[in-house]
Amino acid sequence: MDKMKGRIHDIIQTAKSTTVSDVVAVVLAQMYYLNWIFVIPICAIAYRCGLRSIVDRYILNSVTNDIFQYVEKKGMEMNLRIVDSIDQASFMLNALRELRAGDRKLKKKQEEGDDGEKEEELLGPLLGPAIKEDSGPAEAPPDFVPPENLDHVGLEVDIPVGFRRLRWAFLNSQAEFMLKAVFEHRLGYLENVCGDWSNHNEHVGLPNTPDDINIDDFVGLEREGSYLMPKSAFVKANTAHETAMIEEYNDHCFAIKYKTLTPDVPYGNTFIAWTKIVVTNLGSNASHMVCSVEPEFPKGSPLVAGQIKGGMRSGTADKFLAISETIIKYAESFP
Repeated sequence: MDKMKGRIHDIIQTAKSTTVSDVVAVVLAQMYYLNWIFVIPICAIAYRCGLRSIVDRYILNSVTNDIFQYVEKKGMEMNLRIVDSIDQASFMLNALRELRAGDRKLKKKQEEGDDGEKEEELLGPLLGPAIKEDSGPAEAPPDFVPPENLDHVGLEVDIPVGFRRLRWAFLNSQAEFMLKAVFEHRLGYLENVCGDWSNHNEHVGLPNTPDDINIDDFVGLEREGSYLMPKSAFVKANTAHETAMIEEYNDHCFAIKYKTLTPDVPYGNTFIAWTKIVVTNLGSNASHMVCSVEPEFPKGSPLVAGQIKGGMRSGTADKFLAISETIIKYAESFP
């Protein structure tokens, strides 16, 4: 008797917690086993005879959960916009189709790459010549303390390229490696602009600094830059404004911290993207590179702070990987 009461109680509780969407889901699941000749007329009649709002709500709930799970997984930042309620169901379905179509294109591209990756065209010896001093052993300065990384390390890798050669490619005002090889050619950025260092512009990044120049004065120097990033599925083409700051500079390590503002993206006025690249001399024409990222919300965290942080980590991870891969390709082709 007690078992019967318990089962009745469970049935009542289940019935109370069952929503209209649950009922619609069960009915649609059962219709899956019917022939489409019968299902389509039944659904059309039911939809036009009073069940439209119920079915629309079911579609919105289901598709919204699917989309946000996708966004959370991929770390994407959505370009939200207002849509009339009468068009919401079709809008959400179209958005989901676009996401899944993007996934299929990516998988196809990866499969084509596995079958035989096409040799990427290089632009010439933009990484600069090999530096004689890079072939020797590395020696850290007395009391050297490595610079701290930011909140999230997106890439840490040993690179078979000499330290002074990398320092020139990253920091010297005459170097075009980052602007042309990485930003323009690899990442597809347009309208790339890079200004001069606030001081010692002609000396920063040189393999050997003149004796009358104190390299300690390079720490704290800044330069401004900007570039136009191409549009994506959810974000239109937008301009990033970047300030590079030298945090560490010696013959064993250099560190650059970047402050990037993207006011044209969704919620772009609510956050600052901080990134840092730390390169350490390993000697014997090798270097160690650590790339990290951290968001800052000057006016407090918005409701979508989690999505912004995820999108920032995902986007910078692609950028960090592009930098390291491009360095290695150019070093192999132009040793």
